[in-house]
Amino acid sequence: MNTPSTAEKFSCPEFLAMERTIIDDFVDCTRECCAEVEVCVRALNSQGGPEYIHRMFRSMHSLKGNCQMVGLAPLNALMHRIEEVFSKVRAHPEQYLPELGEFLLLATDEIEVLLSELINQGQADEIKRKRLSDVCEELQKNTLNGLTSQALTAAIESLGGRVFEKAPAHKGMKVVLEVPDDISFMREMAAHLDKLSIFRKNRSEQTLELVRALNTALGNPADPQQLEAASWMHDVGMCLIPQSIYNKESALSREEQKILQEHVQFGSQLLMRFGGWEDAARMVLDHHEFFDGTGYPNGIAGTEIHPGGRMLSIVDTFCSITTERSDRGYKKSLMQAVSEINANIHVQFDPDMVTVFNDVVRNLMMKQQ
Repeated sequence: MNTPSTAEKFSCPEFLAMERTIIDDFVDCTRECCAEVEVCVRALNSQGGPEYIHRMFRSMHSLKGNCQMVGLAPLNALMHRIEEVFSKVRAHPEQYLPELGEFLLLATDEIEVLLSELINQGQADEIKRKRLSDVCEELQKNTLNGLTSQALTAAIESLGGRVFEKAPAHKGMKVVLEVPDDISFMREMAAHLDKLSIFRKNRSEQTLELVRALNTALGNPADPQQLEAASWMHDVGMCLIPQSIYNKESALSREEQKILQEHVQFGSQLLMRFGGWEDAARMVLDHHEFFDGTGYPNGIAGTEIHPGGRMLSIVDTFCSITTERSDRGYKKSLMQAVSEINANIHVQFDPDMVTVFNDVVRNLMMKQQ
């Protein structure tokens, strides 16, 4: 059996020498970025929209930046070439071609395969890496005057793929008019929200898991079913906020902040219209109130804030801190998140609830270990 020589492999000692938790975080972020690219490609192929061009560029740029941060030079160079190809359409979204999307999916798949090989074997296929680099370089030369289907098709075939065939619209598809149960529908809406941003992957599930654990540890001050509904719906109102504000990377103006804050009213009003979820609606309305009365929308304080709202406030902040965000591009650790929450007791959070939440997070860390 023939085996590849060492010359046909590449490694990256600087990256492999890092702590396993950092490598794991990097892998998670890579998968999220690649998944976001796929979401954007599918959306662009079916309905278009310049916002998906922007989202895809952010994902690829984030992946390139992450590679640079962990010293993964061989893959960072690849991502730079792939990004150069995509940049041709960034300034002119109307020139997007389905073949470009297919090429990007193949290219990011190659990146994931090379990363997996590098981590699991300590080295990865240099021939495959160089092939992708050469294909990108050739594509750059062939598209100096703009992207063409012919050039992209040639690049796709060079990577061993083939241009997808569009299925006839609506063929064999049926939409059944039915009303799911309330909780299932709420879960679907929360899942849709999480797909709107690469920085929200699995955010709703994480929120529910933590707020359930905190409620149990506190002796169920909130009705568990009402709390589950509030957990799914607390940020769903964000779907009704303009994307230009929701995804803005720079600081929001005062007027933009007011618009963003309306998401709590949208979410609570949706729950009220379901009927039977008045308690959950109050939790959603209150989850951005501060313990000292400086929150929104009503500026209430202390025990005036619904217990479910106080719990959601802690958990929502914790999830936000431990998630990569557009304004900082990296995650903070569990300990950093807990420290930040503890630093804001009496001001933003109920101090008694924070004490119990510390135990919840400690148990979570022990469970993970």
